[in-house]
Amino acid sequence: MDVKLREIKREDFPLLLAWAHIKEVWTYLPTSRKSENLTWEGHFSWWESRISRVDWMILVNFGYGARPVGVVHVKDLETDHPEVGLYIGEVTLWGKGISRRALELVIERVNRPRLWAVIHPGNKRSIRLFTDLGFKKEGRARNGQDLYKYSSGRPKIPVPVLETGDRRSLIPVPA
Repeated sequence: MDVKLREIKREDFPLLLAWAHIKEVWTYLPTSRKSENLTWEGHFSWWESRISRVDWMILVNFGYGARPVGVVHVKDLETDHPEVGLYIGEVTLWGKGISRRALELVIERVNRPRLWAVIHPGNKRSIRLFTDLGFKKEGRARNGQDLYKYSSGRPKIPVPVLETGDRRSLIPVPA
């Protein structure tokens, strides 16, 4: 299965909001976004308030073109231990290896020796995914979730590579 990442665009917002209303998805989202009553205004306000974070749409090519199926993000990019998270919004595609490939792509793209993930202790699929890729539980994080740490053993490279191959910061520059 061909998995790619692209930065999220404004036209993706309706799909992101739809995914945020699927109980199997929002159950494990951070508490501030955990609501089946999330409004368009609340969703957009949250999006606009993001700082030091980049979000990519996970695309899968099923032979007839790429289709969005989920989201992966990295935040706290100015630190030496950015936080990564993801979800597949198309729940019928859970367990197909898409999350694994998307996380591998992000680890390559961010190219940092350490990453963190904050995972709800009941989210067994995410725990298995992250631990299979080398994340180790470090303790408790915010909102009763668990903190997982990834160490690659690579030296720190301060400027990650974008999908275009240039060496610019992942932090979006205001227009």
